[in-house]
Amino acid sequence: MHILLDSGKTHNFLDVSTAKRLHCEIRKVPPLQVMVANGQQLQCSSMSKNFEWTIMGRTFSTNVMLVSLGSCGMVLGVQWLASLGPILWDFDKLRMKFKYEG
Repeated sequence: MHILLDSGKTHNFLDVSTAKRLHCEIRKVPPLQVMVANGQQLQCSSMSKNFEWTIMGRTFSTNVMLVSLGSCGMVLGVQWLASLGPILWDFDKLRMKFKYEG
């Protein structure tokens, strides 16, 4: 699954078709207007709590709002990034470094 890290987004998002394919528990929430990269407004009215994924052998979990993302499976925003504590970004090498569980 392609995951986009977006420090300009407040929430985390999972593609709705990916959530259904993975049999995620889907909950209704009050509607939220979401602006995507092309300026289009989407309405989001469902979420999945404690969605888990693994990167480089480490399992992470966060709440995700469900929307149709198209070309990427998940967008991780400030909601998740803030949980990591200090992050070292190297945009030249396209890397990020943080401490996780020690």
